[in-house]
Amino acid sequence: DHKLRQTLTAFPGLAHDVGHDCRTRSPHPSTHTHMRVILLLFLAGPASAARAVTVPAPLQRPLDCVRSLLDRLPRPRDGSWPATGSTRPPPRGPADIERFVGEATEEEGWAPVVSRDGFQVSRRNLRGSRHVYVRGQGVFGAPPEAVIGLFETSDAALIRRYNPLYDSGWDLERYDSRTKAAYAKVRAACPGVRPRDTVSLISRRDVGGGAWGCGGTVFFQEATTHPAAPPLRGVVRAKILRGMFLVQPVPGCPRQTRFTFTQQCDAGGVIPSWLMNRLIVSESIHFLQRLDRTAQGR
Repeated sequence: DHKLRQTLTAFPGLAHDVGHDCRTRSPHPSTHTHMRVILLLFLAGPASAARAVTVPAPLQRPLDCVRSLLDRLPRPRDGSWPATGSTRPPPRGPADIERFVGEATEEEGWAPVVSRDGFQVSRRNLRGSRHVYVRGQGVFGAPPEAVIGLFETSDAALIRRYNPLYDSGWDLERYDSRTKAAYAKVRAACPGVRPRDTVSLISRRDVGGGAWGCGGTVFFQEATTHPAAPPLRGVVRAKILRGMFLVQPVPGCPRQTRFTFTQQCDAGGVIPSWLMNRLIVSESIHFLQRLDRTAQGR
């Protein structure tokens, strides 16, 4: 708020527009209009959006310079793979799926953060993104089919046992027997914070053993859009940039499950990404514990 006030004081024409009481001399009407244009350009974000605005002639040249700089800035791809610097598309075929799972479950590049009750949480920073990539691993005291059932249920009460903030959700469209677009909404985590919702493409796939595991079932998640779920007033649209739930059998132990999840999320809103990253990492260990208890029916 302090930095915002400093910015508004530096641009007198903006203070009145956004409701701040800055004791400044009233600007010339044309200056007032120019400041509104500048504010609109900065709020618009990409240079492509700015080009749709009619710009007064005196500002054309400096704004062309700004657009040129914006066009040169690298933009992270929300749908990129977790490998640092990779720009490959999300997994499609069996070989791509195994490669994706292999990269997510390998030890290289992951930094351990916390270990508790046999569960481990690690993090990984991806080039070009301010959102942390988090991973949780452990062995559950329940068979794989019980864990899979938790990710396929529509029972809201059951979902809230491992995700207490879950409010509601439903399938938006099924593309085939294993791929769908789904909507989910979670309640506000605390007073003063708005609730969040997501629209995600969810796909279930079988994975082979390979050199990194013993086969199993994986659920992929990635943010998408759908005409049946437009943004809602008062609700922040979060994005699951990439994520998976990997459910694997434990050889010789049919009543146990090796579980791995990875997720990179853009929570949206005004909460700083560094703070949200810390909250996501700290919550991950509790998510694993709740999921294990729920799968066991406890």
